[in-house]
Amino acid sequence: NSHEKQMLWLKGQGFDIVEYEMVTADNLEVCVQRFASKIEHNDFPSDGLVVIYDDIAYGESLGRTAKFPRNAMAFKWADEIRETTLKEIEWSPSRTGLINPVAIFEPVELEGTTVSRASVHNISVMEGLELGIGDTIEVYKANMIIPQIAENKTRSGMVEIPKECPTCGGVTEVRQIADAKALYCTNPDCQAKKIKSFTLFVSRDAMNMEGLSEATLEKFIAKGFIQEFADLFKLERHANEIMSMEGFGEKSFKNLIASVEKARKTTLPRLIYALGIQNIGVANGKMLAKQYHHELKELQKASAEELSSIDGIGEIIAKSIEAYFKNEKNQQMLEHL
Repeated sequence: NSHEKQMLWLKGQGFDIVEYEMVTADNLEVCVQRFASKIEHNDFPSDGLVVIYDDIAYGESLGRTAKFPRNAMAFKWADEIRETTLKEIEWSPSRTGLINPVAIFEPVELEGTTVSRASVHNISVMEGLELGIGDTIEVYKANMIIPQIAENKTRSGMVEIPKECPTCGGVTEVRQIADAKALYCTNPDCQAKKIKSFTLFVSRDAMNMEGLSEATLEKFIAKGFIQEFADLFKLERHANEIMSMEGFGEKSFKNLIASVEKARKTTLPRLIYALGIQNIGVANGKMLAKQYHHELKELQKASAEELSSIDGIGEIIAKSIEAYFKNEKNQQMLEHL
């Protein structure tokens, strides 16, 4: 009935065990500080520390809240923050038409790596930070991984919102989505939307087609080999042209086709995620497949009202699913696929 005894038993069986220390109320704070100073010298990132009761039965008797067990407490390390200068805002279009602002700044060292860019998420965040070129900003890595802007010290607020999409030149518009303002490209045939859609479709958690990087997909789209998802399964028609392309030979083409053939047999959760329906991730894909007995046709017929009654599917997600399957172009694309 002891976490420490479990650790020692595992060690006795030859397992490597996580570093731990036994603490009391008297030395807990000192121990946490000691760990905090040690992690800087580790070969791997660490974003926190867990303190748990050694007495397993007592810990379990404390029960849990809706989200967390009451037998443990997590500490998060303070983020490492660096000051730098904002050089520009780059506008990056996505498969949904959303154009994300990305801050480009003078490179700084953060958590052991050099960082020079950070997502600003949307226009509301950008306006809240009052970002202007040349501003002095503070940056950090959220969870020691994702670069973010913590603060803008000079707040000149001069960045212009583009009226044209940087990829296709189409007209942009600012839309209010929930509590945030975001920029969208209104051109349905925007090249960036196509490339990002195909990139998601072939990704590991989706159809898992190896050998189709974003750069390769861009070339295939430019040459007219692929215009919709079904075309990915017809690449053999363009064998000679593809094998003559830079970076492709007979072997790499055969590997690509083998990966495409393997993707013909997949699961509904993977397919749902691969379609790129707005707000649908891997977990939602699994949930929807289970709810509709792994039958795509059942899901296609579902109304927003019915979908929103599923635990974990809110009104916004339900409406985006219904809208996707009601769209004639999507229906035709799915039929071909």
